[in-house]
Amino acid sequence: MNEQSATIAITGASGQLGRRVVELLLERVEPGRVLALTRSPDKLADLAARGVCVAVGDFAQPEKLAETLAGVERLLLISTDVTGDIRVQLHKNAVDAAARAGVRHVTYTSAVDPHSSPLAFIREHAETEDAIQASGLPYAFLRNNFYAEVLLRSGPQAIATGELRAAAGDGAVAWVAREDCARTAAAVLATPGHDRVVYDVTGLAAVTYHDIARELAAVSGRPVCYVPLTADEARQGLLAAGLPAPLAEFLVGIDQAVAQGALSVVGSAVRDLTGQPPARIGDFFAQYRSALLAPVSSVS
Repeated sequence: MNEQSATIAITGASGQLGRRVVELLLERVEPGRVLALTRSPDKLADLAARGVCVAVGDFAQPEKLAETLAGVERLLLISTDVTGDIRVQLHKNAVDAAARAGVRHVTYTSAVDPHSSPLAFIREHAETEDAIQASGLPYAFLRNNFYAEVLLRSGPQAIATGELRAAAGDGAVAWVAREDCARTAAAVLATPGHDRVVYDVTGLAAVTYHDIARELAAVSGRPVCYVPLTADEARQGLLAAGLPAPLAEFLVGIDQAVAQGALSVVGSAVRDLTGQPPARIGDFFAQYRSALLAPVSSVS
């Protein structure tokens, strides 16, 4: 059994999303039909032992990638974790490799509202979408909203201090659990169709930071309130906490995008494609209650 016999390929398969998509696919198709691509094949030894085809997939080596993709029918192109011009070029390399290999369909993990987002790292997704459309390949764009898992970083501090602090105003986000993104991707890969379509992959509803604070209070049994900050207050707080200036500016920019409503997109793709609704934010917090209640290293 080798990669040439596989018909469904997943890039970034050693990442959290990619691995979970592979695991879910194995509930639907034979292991030999799945090609898991990664720059670190040793991390997928357990999947290889189950019969999954594992191979090196490096966007920086498009010629080799095209050879590896030969015979693949459906490809899940998971966006890389780098940003900027490098990311755009790597994605274009992958699209070119898929086209040369004769891949019949590409599913791409994009982001909500990529063509008009105020966030540069989201607008980069629009360039990849454009490249896929220009290639002539049939496609499905999974425009994922922000992962709810992001809230597990700020949640423990908010519970410990009783304050959820952000410069997001009254803006709302339709946070979506990574599991729901994985279930949606697996459904698209395992079923026919989905040609030249766009799916907004989001939570059930867009929730404000006031809502998040209430849910954190409910799951912890402790009072938590949302404290709106100005952009400058948020920036200074992050710098005082020791974050590098570029990262502080990046995080404040996300807050400001939330305040502008840039992440309030709500879609029905999770339910439509999987038959089950996405997790509510309160249920998501309940699932990760122990992590949210874990001691924080410092409380300021």
